[in-house]
Amino acid sequence: MYYFLSGGLSVNSSGIEHAQIKRLKLFKQKGVPAKIVMCEYNRFAHRNLPLYELTDDDYVNMFDFFAGTVTFPERVVTISDLPIPVNYQIKDVNTGYEVYDGSRKTMRISLFPNGSVDTVDYYNGDVNLTKQDFYDTRGFKSSTKTYDTADGHLVYEQFYRPNNTVYFEISYEKRPNYYPATNIQLIDTEGRTHSLMNTGLAFTIMLDELNEQDGDEMSTFISDRSNLVNVPMINMKTRARKIEHFHSIHYRDYWDPSSPLTYPSISNTELLSKTDLIITPSQHQADDMKKRLRTQVPIVAIPVGIVPDEQLNARHIPISERIPGKVVAIARLFPEKRLADAINAFAKAYQENPTLSFDIYGYGNGGDGYKEENMLKQLVKNLNLQNVVQFKGYTQDTDSVYNSAELLLLTSTYEGFSLAVLEAQSHGVPVISYNINYGPSDIIRDGQSGFLVPSGNVDDLAAKIEDYFANPELMKKLSEGAYESAKRFSSDNVWKYWEKYVINV
Repeated sequence: MYYFLSGGLSVNSSGIEHAQIKRLKLFKQKGVPAKIVMCEYNRFAHRNLPLYELTDDDYVNMFDFFAGTVTFPERVVTISDLPIPVNYQIKDVNTGYEVYDGSRKTMRISLFPNGSVDTVDYYNGDVNLTKQDFYDTRGFKSSTKTYDTADGHLVYEQFYRPNNTVYFEISYEKRPNYYPATNIQLIDTEGRTHSLMNTGLAFTIMLDELNEQDGDEMSTFISDRSNLVNVPMINMKTRARKIEHFHSIHYRDYWDPSSPLTYPSISNTELLSKTDLIITPSQHQADDMKKRLRTQVPIVAIPVGIVPDEQLNARHIPISERIPGKVVAIARLFPEKRLADAINAFAKAYQENPTLSFDIYGYGNGGDGYKEENMLKQLVKNLNLQNVVQFKGYTQDTDSVYNSAELLLLTSTYEGFSLAVLEAQSHGVPVISYNINYGPSDIIRDGQSGFLVPSGNVDDLAAKIEDYFANPELMKKLSEGAYESAKRFSSDNVWKYWEKYVINV
C-alpha cells in the first residue's frame, strides 16, 4: 500500500492536496493501491470527498482512525436527540435554536443544511461561552472545546467516538502571552493510553498502527507536507519505506539556494539519514538539492502535475472561441504570490488595450484578517479598474475558467511546480510567468507556449501582455504550443517516473 501524507482536506484545498488527489487517481488507474492520509481534525472531510471524486476508501484521517469512523453511515442528529431539560424553553432562531432557563440563555444550537446538529454552544449565568460541542457532518458529536470564561481562550479539548467515549484530549495552560498545549492523552485502537507532548507523536502512532494492518507487506509512506508530517513519518517504529516529497523550495531565501535550509527533515543529518528517497517536482531543484545536501539518500525529480487522458484528448478550443482579452490568475491571495505585480502589469497593458479584462481566482488568508486580499482590492480601486479586474474567489470549476481564458499570469516569488501553469497549458492557455525557482521554466517553453520574464520586472511583464494581445497569429501559435507542451505530463509519461524511482525499485 502507498500512503500519501498531508494535513487536511478542505473545500478550498491547496495545490499540495490537489497534487495528491491527481497522484491517487493515477495510482488507481495503474492498479496500484494507495490512500491519502491526513493528520488534522476535520469534521467536514467526508462531506468534501465527493468534491474531489473520492470515497471513504481513498481517505484516512488520524482522528477518524482512532475514533473508529474511517467509514460511518450518515445519519441526522436532531434537537430531540440532545439532553435538554424538559423545563427549558426552546426558541427558533436563524439556522437553529436558542435554549433558555427562564430568561437566561443556556445554549445556542446551529444546524447543517440537512437539519442535523452542527454545533452546540453553552453559556454560564453571565452569558459567557463556556464550551462548544462540534458534530461531524455524518451525524455524531466528534469534539468539545472548553473555554476560560475570563478571557475566552481555549483550555481543554476532547474528541469522541460515536458512543460518546473520549479517545483524545488536549489540555492548554495559560502562559504570559499564549495558551500552549501542555498535555495530550490518546487512547489508541488497542485501548492503550499514551501521554504525548504534541499531535505529531499521535500521528506517528497512527502510522505505525496503519502499517501493522498491512501485515508483512512493505508499505510506502510519502510525506507531502514536510513541515507537518515528515518528522512523524520518520519516527515510525515499524518497518516501512519513507519518502519525502517536496512541493516548494527547500531553502529560506527564495533567490539563494545556499541560504539556510527550511525543514528539519533535511537540515538534521540524523533525520535525513532515515529517509529512503527524496522527490522534487523539477530536475533543477533536484540538482540544487544534491549539491547542497551531499547525502547518500537518493534525490530524484518526478513531475507533480498530471494531465488526464480525457483532457489531452479533448477538442482544442481555438482563440476565436474564447472570451476576447480575458486574462486570469489562479493563486492564493497571499504575499508570496505577488498578485499586486500582476495587477500593476495588467493596468499598464490595459492602457494600451482597453478590451482586456482580468479575473483573479483564489482565497485570502483569514488568519491575518485578509490583509493581502484587502490590499489587492484597494489597489484595484486606486487604479480605477473595478470594472475590469474581478476577484472571483475559490472555484472548483477551473476547467470552465481555462476554457474561456486567453492568457494566464503567474507572478509568484517562488514555486515548486505550479499546477495552475500546467492546467492552463493543458487547456491551450498560454502563460506569461516570472522566471523563478522552481517550476515555470520546466513547464513553459519560452516563446512557444508562453513567456518567461525576469522575476519582479513589472514593465517586462506588461510589455509581454501587450505584445501578445497585439498579435493574433502569436496568440494562436502559443495556444497550440501550450496544448503540445502539456503532452509531456500525460498519465503514461508521469507514471514512467513513478515506476522507475518508486514502484519498481
